[in-house]
Amino acid sequence: MGLIDIAILVILFFFLVKGIFRGLLREVCSLLGLVLGGVFAFTFHLPLAQFLQDSFNLPAQLCIWVAFLSIFLLVVVLFAVIGFVLNRFVKLIFLGGFNRLAGAIFGIIQGVVILSMIVLAFSSSVAPDAIRGELKKSQLAPPFVTLGESVFSGSRSLIGR
Repeated sequence: MGLIDIAILVILFFFLVKGIFRGLLREVCSLLGLVLGGVFAFTFHLPLAQFLQDSFNLPAQLCIWVAFLSIFLLVVVLFAVIGFVLNRFVKLIFLGGFNRLAGAIFGIIQGVVILSMIVLAFSSSVAPDAIRGELKKSQLAPPFVTLGESVFSGSRSLIGR
């Protein structure tokens, strides 16, 4: 077992533990917050930036950054609060154990998907030869490359490119 294999196992273990401690509801809300925060920020940052520029007479580039980050962080925090409230509710009705178990499974899935994209990027022709050589020696990396290719092609077909 090489260094790449150990790194993969450590990262998967981290996602497992994170899922156990946070639970499914907080993990899903966190992921939704990040995704929807990005979507809302990309969609609405220009009108907000224009409003900020008109109201405070600030440089356009600064207003764009402030608007984007403000929208993104607002949505992320909103979903974090929703996840916290849902997590408390689940504990009240004594489903906390199930929430943690489901969070562990979700954490592993999340880790596998993220690792597959990272390993796919490191296996590409633009990655340094030393890294690609280590990936070829790895026992765990090839399935992640295959999954990464599937995730990448599936996401491209979803967005129509």
